[in-house]
Amino acid sequence: MTIDQELLHDVAAQVRWMLGSRRTPTTWQRFEEALAALQKAHAAGDTAAVEKVLYELELLSRRVSEKLGQEPEEPTPRVRDRANELVHTLLPDEAEEDA
Repeated sequence: MTIDQELLHDVAAQVRWMLGSRRTPTTWQRFEEALAALQKAHAAGDTAAVEKVLYELELLSRRVSEKLGQEPEEPTPRVRDRANELVHTLLPDEAEEDA
C-alpha cells in the first residue's frame, strides 16, 4: 500500500522542525522512538501508523520540558543523522534535488 505523499511531506517537515529545536533528553529519547516507529510504518506501507507517528511528533514539538532539572539541548549527532536519513527515505525525490 502506498502512503500519500502529502502525509510523508507533513511527517518530514515535523522531523526537520524538531531537529532545529532544543528539547530535554527525555524528549529526544521519545523522538528517537518515534523515528523507529516511523521507519517501520513506512517500510510496511502502513498509513495509519504513519499518521500516529505524526501525531506523536506534533505532541513532542509542543513539549518544552518534561522533568525538573533537565535542560533543553540540541539533538545528538546520532539522532540528527538518523532523522536526516529517514527524511531522505521518505522523500527520495527531494534528496536527489538537494544533491
